[in-house]
Amino acid sequence: MSVLNGKMTKDLSVILYDNSPNSQHFDSKKYENVQISYKHDPRNLGIASAYNYALEAARENGSEWLMLLDHDTEITSEYTEAVMNCDEQDSSVAAIVPKINSENQMISPIYSHTLRPLQGDKPVPGIQERPVMAINSGALIRIEFLNKIGGFNEEFPLDYLDHWLFHVIYDHGYKVRLLDVMLEHELSVMDYSRVSLKRYQSILESEIKYFRNYQQDLYKAYRIQLAKRFLKQVLTVKNKKIALYTLRRFFSM
Repeated sequence: MSVLNGKMTKDLSVILYDNSPNSQHFDSKKYENVQISYKHDPRNLGIASAYNYALEAARENGSEWLMLLDHDTEITSEYTEAVMNCDEQDSSVAAIVPKINSENQMISPIYSHTLRPLQGDKPVPGIQERPVMAINSGALIRIEFLNKIGGFNEEFPLDYLDHWLFHVIYDHGYKVRLLDVMLEHELSVMDYSRVSLKRYQSILESEIKYFRNYQQDLYKAYRIQLAKRFLKQVLTVKNKKIALYTLRRFFSM
């Protein structure tokens, strides 16, 4: 909380949503000048349900924006100052996002018209006219827009929720503003050695669902990419069950 001060937190309400098996002791009185509440949900239903819980609280508070932060994102004073001082007047902007870096590579936002977004040019600060996808963590989402789309889609409880959200933003004629600040985020899914078979299965199922039902213009190209991914996994991934699962899902699509 050292990156926040009294001026910034005057109108700020924070929810700590804990989906671990056991609840944690939390004393909100330790933090001055900011309203913090703790919610424990041992069902571990994913981030979509947590975000919708926060959205309902934001509606009750009459909030204009909902800030999303995951536990593996490191926030900075530059970020908090930028978002707290951002008085967005353009009603077409549904989301305000920072640049996100992981292992010395900018991973968010990225242009969403291609299946290899990290290989091309990257968005620059300002309003993004071309469709982009950003990770949820660190993003501010306009409550009015979330109300319009019915909240976060629990069809994507964890993986590809961010792809869905930013696809819907542009599909509804809205835009995204990119701030000129950088945050660090740990993205373990970029490394197969740190991803279990169960975790990979969850990611792949959501990925297939997204391209099949939403970004359908890339679905044919996605199937080709999935076949290439299988061949690469056979050669480079130690856990061959991951490659086998990719092959099975490719033929069952």
